[in-house]
Amino acid sequence: MLELSLREARRLSIGAQGLAGPPPKRPTKALMLETIRQLGALQIDSISVVARSHHIVLWSRLGDHNPRWLDELHGPDRALFEYWAHAAAYVPIELFPYFRRAMLGYLETSGNGWSERTRTWMREHQELLDHVVETIRVNGPVRSSSFDAPEGAARAAAWAWYGNKPTNLALDLLWTMGVLMIDRRDKFQRWYDLIGRVHPTWDDASLPSVEDEQRTLGALALNAMGLASIRWLPDYFRTNWGTRAIPTSTSRRILDELVESGAGVPARVRGLDEGFVVSSALLERRIKPSRTTLLSPFDSLIWHRRRTSELFDFELRLESYTPAEKRVYGYFSLPILYRDRLVGRLDPKADRKARVLTVKALHLEPWFASQADERFYAELAAALRSFRDFNACDDISVERGVPEEAAARLRDALAVG
Repeated sequence: MLELSLREARRLSIGAQGLAGPPPKRPTKALMLETIRQLGALQIDSISVVARSHHIVLWSRLGDHNPRWLDELHGPDRALFEYWAHAAAYVPIELFPYFRRAMLGYLETSGNGWSERTRTWMREHQELLDHVVETIRVNGPVRSSSFDAPEGAARAAAWAWYGNKPTNLALDLLWTMGVLMIDRRDKFQRWYDLIGRVHPTWDDASLPSVEDEQRTLGALALNAMGLASIRWLPDYFRTNWGTRAIPTSTSRRILDELVESGAGVPARVRGLDEGFVVSSALLERRIKPSRTTLLSPFDSLIWHRRRTSELFDFELRLESYTPAEKRVYGYFSLPILYRDRLVGRLDPKADRKARVLTVKALHLEPWFASQADERFYAELAAALRSFRDFNACDDISVERGVPEEAAARLRDALAVG
């Protein structure tokens, strides 16, 4: 059985996620698609104090790229589709068959996956659901603004998830059920169309077996993580193979099959009390992380909070929904990957009008603060310059640091460049 140190395990994960070596000198749309295929899914999020999360994930791997490429891959190219894969995500179109069963499950009379509240809403609003589908059938793709709010409806609260229009919820449910697909996004707004128009070559008669689906998604998750345990495996695509707390025998069987097929190798990681399987493909590569970059809090390297804690000794906190006075690290703090460790985080904000990228706070992990040398600050400064350019800013402002000297040292490193 293979025995790994924590550092070796971290390096496998970083290499599997495409974060080991320097970013490409000239990123291309083809390389962007290749990156998303390796990750298996690219989580989508709407927060935009800096570039949106999905573009940060791509920037961490590709550097300064053309954001329009992602829209093209999704829209006219039809190389990607949107669905629930860990969360709402861009997924390579070739994986559509392996998510179709989940969609069809929601169409069952029992409402597989729906809460009782949602099932009740659907029964009470069947005419509305039918109206939305018929409108799209007759008129073509629609977005949420294509439908008006009911007459006399109160103005929606700013935080209301579906606003004051039942059609917004209907569109989301019909998308989840696979009746509709996302045709494209325009200024981040979804346009919905019938599945037969967005993916006309698909036939539900081509649905893979349950075993093939599990084997395929399991292998993709293993290759994307580098190594997996029965607790880590179900979280990657948020499959129904169990939870992070209560894994099922399905996860164990999938990992055993990957080992039997030669796709995985049994392993122990010193310091962790679980058994692991390592991707065989990764063992053929010499992975020596050299990159310093920023990560979105929704980056697939750190999706699984327990995995992040165990591998990196790093507690990830997203404080976007925490009251300002209770935040420790900031509204949308980005973890700092320094070679093979997560050594801190910074809270950025892009003022697009003034074209200034502000680091509102730089927090270094207590164990690392005394070790941070000039090389670290120089590499962090280089990453920030790239991030500045990617956010269409001209200047960088650093407000404060924890410890206090961290901000001054980063300013000095930025001045050198």
